[in-house]
Amino acid sequence: MAELAIENVTKRFGDTEVLKGVSLTIQDGEFLSLVGPSGCGKSTLLRLIAGLETQTSGSIRLAGQDVQGVRAADRNLSMVFQSYALYPHLSVRDNIAVPLRMRRMTGRQRLPVVGRVMPGARAATRQMAADVTHAAKTLEIDHLLDRKPGQLSGGQRQRVALARAMVRDPAAFLLDEPLSNLDAKLRVQTRVEIAELHRRLGATFVYVTHDQVEAMTMSSRIAVMMGGQILQCAAPDQIYEDPADIQVAEFIGAPKINILPVATAPDLTLTLLGQNLPLRVARATTGLRLGLRPQALHLAGADARLTGIVAHTENLGAELFAQIEVPGLAQRLVMRAEPTQRSSLRLGAPVGIDFDCRAALVFDGAGQRVREVEHLAHLPMVEAL
Repeated sequence: MAELAIENVTKRFGDTEVLKGVSLTIQDGEFLSLVGPSGCGKSTLLRLIAGLETQTSGSIRLAGQDVQGVRAADRNLSMVFQSYALYPHLSVRDNIAVPLRMRRMTGRQRLPVVGRVMPGARAATRQMAADVTHAAKTLEIDHLLDRKPGQLSGGQRQRVALARAMVRDPAAFLLDEPLSNLDAKLRVQTRVEIAELHRRLGATFVYVTHDQVEAMTMSSRIAVMMGGQILQCAAPDQIYEDPADIQVAEFIGAPKINILPVATAPDLTLTLLGQNLPLRVARATTGLRLGLRPQALHLAGADARLTGIVAHTENLGAELFAQIEVPGLAQRLVMRAEPTQRSSLRLGAPVGIDFDCRAALVFDGAGQRVREVEHLAHLPMVEAL
């Protein structure tokens, strides 16, 4: 296992700059997810690490060694692809053994018939068989070793691909959206298996996904990518609760965070639709926006800050999400409620909405987080603007 360091890496395809000075250090034994929308450059970055592409500039170091010019086969990295990339004519046993045969046996030893009698072939075959069985038992597919990929479910094929990556004892595992071809139930099951595999092996995992749930539930850290750049890299809790950029706040979290336009009063407190909030910024600025997660909103009575009409509801059993149309706001507010409040949130019903200002996130006109925000104990007096 080894530390992986990426320094100021760029990648161009013709006139298109896909990666724009990406820097990232992945610690030995860490599970780091690269997450972002399609086209943000996360798969390209993974292919650069693997050696399947060459960066335009910058450096990639594995265990302190610059791997520029080192072939993919010589980087001691195992990659698991979205499509599994299994050989349909080979058994599970032989599919898992492919990288071992390529690394441990000579060209003559790999020959179909003559290779078996070549010096050292039998000893190498016995050791490979033991390694294949160990990997299969670790992933609980040892009873499938004699089957062909066409006889397996999607989840079983994914585990075969993982076992094939394991037997190489790589410095790091690179996984490129490995669960995207699975149905919802299998995705949940397989992501638990991958997380447990990481804990058992203590290996370095670099995991590419566009699914924020996968990233949040499996990772030690998450690197959120947009437009070829890493906007923030931190632990899942910090990414969710303390986003540094409005794009990070909007991408992470389901349902999506509510973004409301706010203004600055003369005393530097914030106002929302003309109402003062118990929040004060350090300096006046334009384009301020307030971020509120759905769970920060709640139903309120006559003293509610906002009033609106219930436009849509989603009943998920243990929780209820309501979309509220508020006059003066371009976007509907999304509120998380308890199922017991269903009668108050019927379609077309007028409702009062309030929120916990301590849970509010403030962003400036450029989308950057405003950190210098004072939470006032009492609502300030409304001043003439």
